[in-house]
Order: sequence, then structure tokens, then C-alpha cells
Amino acid sequence: MPAILRRALLALALAAPTALPSQTLPAWDKVPLAKGKEAPDLVLTGTVDRANYQRNVAVPFTVPKGVTRIAIELTYTRPDGKTVINLGLFDGERFRGWSGSNKHAVVLDETSATPSFTAGPIGGRRWSLDLGVSYIDEGATSTYTAKIWFWRPGDVPAVSTFSPEPLKAGRAWYRGDLHLHTGDSDGFCDSRRGRSIPCPIYRTVDAAENARLDFIAITDHNNVGHYNAMRELQPFYDDVLLIPGREMTTEQGHANIFGTTDYVDHRLGEKTMPDMTTMIDASHKAGALVSINHPGAPNDHRCRGCGWIAPAATRGMVDAFEVMNAGNLWKQLAGADPMEDVAIWEAEIAKGRRITAIGGSDNHDTQLGRMGVGFPTTVVRADDLSERAILDAIAAGHVWIDMTGKPGRSFDLAARAVGKDGSIGDDFALAAGQTLEMTIEAGGSKGATLVGLLDGKPSPALTVNALADGQTSLSWTSDGARHWIRFEVREGGKRVLITNPVYVNFGS
Repeated sequence: MPAILRRALLALALAAPTALPSQTLPAWDKVPLAKGKEAPDLVLTGTVDRANYQRNVAVPFTVPKGVTRIAIELTYTRPDGKTVINLGLFDGERFRGWSGSNKHAVVLDETSATPSFTAGPIGGRRWSLDLGVSYIDEGATSTYTAKIWFWRPGDVPAVSTFSPEPLKAGRAWYRGDLHLHTGDSDGFCDSRRGRSIPCPIYRTVDAAENARLDFIAITDHNNVGHYNAMRELQPFYDDVLLIPGREMTTEQGHANIFGTTDYVDHRLGEKTMPDMTTMIDASHKAGALVSINHPGAPNDHRCRGCGWIAPAATRGMVDAFEVMNAGNLWKQLAGADPMEDVAIWEAEIAKGRRITAIGGSDNHDTQLGRMGVGFPTTVVRADDLSERAILDAIAAGHVWIDMTGKPGRSFDLAARAVGKDGSIGDDFALAAGQTLEMTIEAGGSKGATLVGLLDGKPSPALTVNALADGQTSLSWTSDGARHWIRFEVREGGKRVLITNPVYVNFGS
């Protein structure tokens, strides 16, 4: 069958769903749900017949105060095989969109909406479905069902903000970039005529594909406008997971928040946001993972607010530290030490805090090629390729950083002690004399040096001078005290890979 005919038949089928339940809709035509809230808050049902032909049927419903997002799935029966019902929405004050019969799942919040619908205020108003009956036969009666879910502040996606299902199934090491800017803040690229312009978001996603990344977080400065484009792009880019983020850009430091589209005020000193502690707490209450960006950067005319000078206690409140970005890597290329931010992070680990080290390119120009998007790459061992799985794995410390940004390098660590299996990021309770056995698989690093660091200092007993492509086994005996062990791969003296620790006696 010619491709154009297949597409035409699919369009006809999707324009007129059958009586099957909503979960049989194609994955891309189902709504993402909040974690633990699979059942709809409201179910609206009714019938239409020939008397409604080429007319609009209003179905009112109330959205309570405090609701920040609504999700709607519409199905209807086709007893004549021809009925077509379009979905429109009004919010009591204004028109909010029309489906054009090519979609039956709709999500709207204050910052983003399914294409053909409009973002804006949600809760505390009387809404109405606007069912446009484009066709129905004489004598036919069609039953419609609209399932509606209400999201409230702090609700987190069961899977992903912009996708109802994982993009890939199964546990694996997934590659991504957690710090990217677009034309929605200060990212730029050349136009088709060669002029420097604010760069559209799709160019960043294209660059991520070219870098063979599995996921990216777009983190425009203080902005929420990019979420709308991400919601539109995710169904098309169904091989690159798009994670909502923001770079909270303050005079006391920059922090990325991941996994929420709720607005969190970045203006320190305001009544609603008096200090950094309040901002971090508010981000967590919104369901976000919080990471300090480039903590050792200058905080002066060279980079206003870039270095972290917030009260020291705030460092222990976050989930992650960005210990490596393109700025650090450029230092290494110039022969300087790229590890300043690693030292700041390890100072917190030494206090007994399990904070995850991540990387992010901080890219503002998609045209940098290999030294742009994905330079460095954050590699996360997650249960599947979804926002929830990636962020949960980052919080658990299952992360290593590829400082080359080049595909083809792999790393895995299997640890075992006292009957427990684990990996990077896991904690082992070991008494004095008990041994931790580690098996390391390092691909793409043949001939490199594997440096094991105990409490931040190189350990000859945990170092392998010439790696083979394959497995390397190491063992370490506990003295009963608290320690952490992490690894680096070095080529010609330069670091190309760093891992998060395996923890000993930190307490879970």
C-alpha cells in the first residue's frame, strides 16, 4: 500500500474513534498522568444524534480552585462508522482551542498546552467542552465519554510531562545533557540567511539527535515559555526525551530545577521568595529535582551571579551539583585543572551528604558541533527512558559523566558485599574487615588508566594502569568507618570520564 494512502486511512481512523475504551488510543493520543492519580477526577458522558449534525454541543464542568493543569481524553461510539466529533474548549471567559478532529487527548496548564489549544489560567472557573458534530447519520446515536484529570501544585508525572509512555523500555545507561539554552532566553544560532537570531527550540533537539543523546533538559533562564514548544515537539521527536527545566538565575548563584512546569519565583528578596532556602524548598514542593550549577564560577562582572555564594547550608539542601560543564572542559583543553567544581561537591560528600554529581553543557549555540550540545554528557542508569525514571536515577546517584561528549564510550560498575548487590550511587553498610567486590566494564577506553579515588584521593589499590576493553575486578576492605569510592578514566593524563561514588556506611 502506498505510504500516502496509509497516512490517509490512518487520518480517517483517528478522526473517528470507535467505542473502544480510551486506553486503546494510540500512545501519542493519550494524556500524561500524575503519579498515583491514574483514575480521572471527572467523567462526562452523553449522547448526540442527527439532530446535532453540524451543530456544537456544550458540556459544562467546573475546575476547582488550586488546579494548575487539566488533561482530557475524549472517545465516542460510531454506530454508523462515519460519526466525527471535534473537541473544543472554553474556560468560561475565552476560547481555549479546537482539536480539528486529529487529537482526542488534550493537556492545558498555565505555561503550555497541546498544539491547537492555548495555555493560561486553569482553576476556579466554569469550563465547557465544545463538541462539534461534523457528521452523524440519520437514525444514529453516538455516546461520548470525556475523562478529565485535575493536576495540583506538587503533582509529578507518572511517566513524563510531555509523553504518556516511556520512549524506550528497559534498564540501561541513557545519555543526556542537563543544561541547555534556546531562544527562549539567551541561546542563539544563525538564521537561514546567516543572521544571528534567538534560536528556536527544535534546533537544540536536532543537535541532541546529532550527538546521539537519549534525553535533554532545556533550562532557559527563569523562563517557562519554552514548555509550550516542548509539548509540541515531543510527539515528533519520539527518540529524544524532553525534560522540562529552568535555570533559576539569582545574584547568589544559579540552580537548575528539573521535572516541573509549575512557576517558582526566582526573585530573591521578594516577599514570596525571601531567600535561597525558601526557593529550594519551593522547588522541591513543586516536585522538582534541584541542582547547583557551576558552583565555582566567578560572581562578578565576568559572570553576574554565576558562582554559588548563597549561605553554605543551602549546598546540603540540593539533590545534585553540576560538577562539569563546557567551561570546565575548555579549561582542561587549555591545560588547566577542570576539577574546581568537583572539589566543591566532594566537600559536601565529606560531610556525609549523598549529593549526585552531574554534567551539563550550558550550551547557548547549537552550531558548536561536538563541543556543543552533549559536551559533556551525563549518563544515567535508569529503569526506562522516561522523565520519572531519569530523575529518580539521578537522585539515587546512578550517574557517570562522559567528558568527551563522543558516543562509543561505556562504563558500568557492579558491586557486591555482605549479600547485597549495587552499583554507582548505592550505599553499603560494612563492618571492619568486610570486603566490597567491584566488577567494572569500561568500553571505548582500551589502554587508558582507571583511577580509583578513596575519599577524594587516588588509591593505588583501586587503580588499573592499562585498561582492557572488558571487565576489571577490584576489591576493597572496610575499616568500619564512612568512606566513598569513585572512579576516573584518564587518557594521556586528561580525564575523560568521572563517576559518582559507591558509598560505604553513609546510611540510606
